[in-house]
Amino acid sequence: NLPLASIVLETDAPDMPPHWLYKTAQQRNAGEVQGLNSPAELPRIAAVLAELRGLSLAGLAEATTRNALAALPRLGALVPAQ
Repeated sequence: NLPLASIVLETDAPDMPPHWLYKTAQQRNAGEVQGLNSPAELPRIAAVLAELRGLSLAGLAEATTRNALAALPRLGALVPAQ
């Protein structure tokens, strides 16, 4: 229910794995290692979010980039001009 204008995508949440990396307590107790979130997961996370919201991946990327730049203006120096 969160408005698209309030969503940013970030990569610094290693302790919050996406469902495809998550191991249940039973699996962890059986010795399986909990998967860790990393920047490498961001494209797949974005694709899942775009699908859930009925957006194109490009549309989601544009909106979340705009949102991130609004929240962190100095980030603009690192983003190539369009």
